[in-house]
Amino acid sequence: MYEYSIASLLAETLYRHGVSRIYGIIGTTILDFIDTLYEYRDKIHLVTTRHEQVAVSAADGEARVTGRLGVAVVHAGPGFLNATISLGIALRDRVPLLLISGGVRRRLYGTESWLEIDQGRVSSAIAKNYWRINRPEEAPEYIVEAIREAYTTPRGPVVLEIAEDIWRSRVGIREDFFEATRELPGVETTIDENMVREIAEKLASAEKPLLFVCGEVVASPLFSSSTLYRLSEKLDIPVIVSGNARGACSEDKPRCLGRVGFGGGSIVADKVFEESDYMLVLGNEFDDIHTYAYTMLPQGDIVVASLDPAVEKRPPYYDHIKIDPAQLLNRIVEYIEEKNLRVDKNNWWNKINNYKKQWSMMLSEALSRRYTNTVNPALFFRKLNDRLPRKRIVSSGQGTHILYTYDFLDIYEPRTFLAATSLGAMSYALPAAIGAKLAKPDYEVVAVVGDGDFMMTIQDLETIERENIPVKIIVVNDNAYRVLYLKQVIQKNSRIYGTLLGNPDFVKLAESMKIRAMRVDSNDLVDEGIEFLLSEPEPVLVELVIDRNDIPPLNMDYTLKMSIT
Repeated sequence: MYEYSIASLLAETLYRHGVSRIYGIIGTTILDFIDTLYEYRDKIHLVTTRHEQVAVSAADGEARVTGRLGVAVVHAGPGFLNATISLGIALRDRVPLLLISGGVRRRLYGTESWLEIDQGRVSSAIAKNYWRINRPEEAPEYIVEAIREAYTTPRGPVVLEIAEDIWRSRVGIREDFFEATRELPGVETTIDENMVREIAEKLASAEKPLLFVCGEVVASPLFSSSTLYRLSEKLDIPVIVSGNARGACSEDKPRCLGRVGFGGGSIVADKVFEESDYMLVLGNEFDDIHTYAYTMLPQGDIVVASLDPAVEKRPPYYDHIKIDPAQLLNRIVEYIEEKNLRVDKNNWWNKINNYKKQWSMMLSEALSRRYTNTVNPALFFRKLNDRLPRKRIVSSGQGTHILYTYDFLDIYEPRTFLAATSLGAMSYALPAAIGAKLAKPDYEVVAVVGDGDFMMTIQDLETIERENIPVKIIVVNDNAYRVLYLKQVIQKNSRIYGTLLGNPDFVKLAESMKIRAMRVDSNDLVDEGIEFLLSEPEPVLVELVIDRNDIPPLNMDYTLKMSIT
């Protein structure tokens, strides 16, 4: 038996699990844990942020790009409540994350004491599970359960609350304890070979088959892009993706048609989705987001392969197979290679190529726009796409500006596009970029934020400078909450109310925090702005001043239909 304090047991467990960073803000209820982390400072780096929301979304960003556990620590009560938006984002996008929260002292628990809020009840709505350690002997079991639960399908955030007065209590553990914390839940499920044969042959025989790849399959350790390509090539099937699966299929490959659905879907992906006569959905995101609130539905049969219970809550438009989607994908490819299946879908691709031409014309029109005293954002992002290295990670906030990252920035690898896709929350992009860059320093990490989005986390420019995190920040400044502004213009007879904003001088503000910054407010400055952004390995901010009436290319018909249905 070995003896540890609860604080040192938790720190040692995380270190042995492979955690090298914890994001958070110090507080009295976690002071003893922070003091213990001082002893681990050469093994685990404590990244102090300026807001708990940022800490948790930074941990989220790290978890998304690595597939490993992200960890944040917060003070009880106010600190925990500040983290709740980010917990909700991680829950909806199925991100494995551990939030360590302080708790009020045991003798005061349940008395409405200072700092006390029922963190368990709050967690029940925005986390997969919650534990409060009240007795030292509970600590080993709860720590292991929390880590395993974060990885168990569907993945997601968990909360471990530890009473302030128990951190230094000691507990004995078995010699093999740390081995148990490294064992992750298995994902393989029983597979029906008749089902594999049926799906493979229907994909081969369908006139307009389609593969819809979701975040769940990308998160699986069994997934590989090369296997997806082999299926697509042998059966000549187009591939579309959800917002959380960008990069599962490299977007410069001709069979990869991009993202489908509301808030970033291309005309090509939407059209093939609607016209397909047999669709295999690999994962959990045949949902309201990717179907424009179920107003856009395929003409043919739909099979969804997923272990996520959320799939069973949705309208019954599809057949559901409870299986790890990556496992099914692998077995289908094995089957078609065993049977040497290979087909051509020339008629289907003739239609798809016409949709590609239509989409290309829409993109070209957007690129040709010129404005007075503002820059064309489409032109900026298309040129940026050509300059960025292929090893890129793009983190985008919520708002009209995210459409530029879908329309004009290509994604080439899984886990390299980050957004609060399923909750639709603003304030995610900048924190996620912090975690992504720290976890993947050899990738160029670009955070694309709107002015409204940016102002919610702007204080953590100081964190970026202090920690010397060389993220590239693009602030798309239209002085508005543009999604709602455009809805007011189009749907409310231009009754503009509550959507126009005033902003600080973002360049001066960044410079006051020792971050180099530049304003781009005309097309003539686009090349200079991109060079400024990418020329040095340091944090840089570029402000794009744009016309708030600029509408990026999108499926306007279904976007409007979704809004009124």
